[in-house]
Amino acid sequence: MSHAMFRAYADAVKAEIGVATTTRFIALAETTDGRFGLFHHSMLPGAGGADPHYHSRISESFYVLSGEVRLHDGTGWRTARAGDFMHVPENAVHGFRNESDALVEMLIIFTPAEHREGYFQGLADLLADGNRPSREAMVALMEKYDQFEVEAPDTDHDHPHSHSHGDGTGHHHGPVGTRPHVHA
Repeated sequence: MSHAMFRAYADAVKAEIGVATTTRFIALAETTDGRFGLFHHSMLPGAGGADPHYHSRISESFYVLSGEVRLHDGTGWRTARAGDFMHVPENAVHGFRNESDALVEMLIIFTPAEHREGYFQGLADLLADGNRPSREAMVALMEKYDQFEVEAPDTDHDHPHSHSHGDGTGHHHGPVGTRPHVHA
């Protein structure tokens, strides 16, 4: 017979990704028999995130707990606020970043789990002590965990007649161009 598993928030393993992002591993692949992974993701003001990318074997969902996060839905960027949700099926382009002046907290759900905690811990390790990993190191980490960056429309859905352009600062989820990027 199976039994329930409880983990207190304070007991969750966390990865410090650079100086601006913390990811807590709430439900690990080993906990859910690989069915899903659940992560609490906190981004300080101005924190970079994931440039547009896709996963070939997993879906990813975002549920915003607090703050305003910019989400890329494959067609452009939009602002998501507390209570907003975005589901991304396999092979769908998506991304996120915190362009605001406030802390952003969100839940990220991966189905199946695919041991995504290894990806976030790998990011933390690559960025430890202010390191700036090479493009090759970032690509290797991303590909190991089913993450592939792509060029995607830079349309701003909140202001349909303008485009958003990042300044390349912060950390992101993988490489585009020559700058290393970091997240999910």
